[in-house]
Amino acid sequence: MPDPCRLIAFIVFFSLLITRSFSQTDCALRKDIDGVKVFACRAVNSKIKSLKTVLEVHATTQQIIDIVLNVKDYNNWQYHTINAHIVERKSESELIYYTEIVSPWPASNRDLVVHLKVNHDKAKKQIIITAHSIPDFIPEKEGIVRVPMSKSRWIVKPVNESTLSVEFTMLVDPGGSVPTWLINLVAAQAPYESFRNFKNKIERH
Repeated sequence: MPDPCRLIAFIVFFSLLITRSFSQTDCALRKDIDGVKVFACRAVNSKIKSLKTVLEVHATTQQIIDIVLNVKDYNNWQYHTINAHIVERKSESELIYYTEIVSPWPASNRDLVVHLKVNHDKAKKQIIITAHSIPDFIPEKEGIVRVPMSKSRWIVKPVNESTLSVEFTMLVDPGGSVPTWLINLVAAQAPYESFRNFKNKIERH
């Protein structure tokens, strides 16, 4: 029987609409390792806490955009992600993608269908990447639990000529019979692992 905390850390992950329920208050630092900080925040109108990840990377905005839009490579850096692929490309900066998150036996894997869009805010010299799940866009798969709700936002802006700050915020309901208190207890592991991999990947190039 797997450790339940490890189990939920596998289940609660990603993805990648900004609504009132996404507003954050009372943030508490959960992880601060290798330059990646993860905060758990009380979300308005939600029992599940939202997660905010903050880091700095030596990169260009285009490098970040390229990594975010390279969906097929998500398997190599996002937390326990498999089968990531584009379902529909709407433009060079907007797409719909599918991703599956591996859970240890006996839990079922989770999957998401996500609408992702990259926006340039030239006035503030930053990019904002928004993503939200659209669970009914394609039929559910047998044996896999479709994540009913996820939404996330990246804010990327310059710190200096060679460094960017990245703030990633997400709120996810993993679906199924997962206790809210347990989700909130262990969910910080997934964004930490993902953005540690992200930071290492982008700074190697």
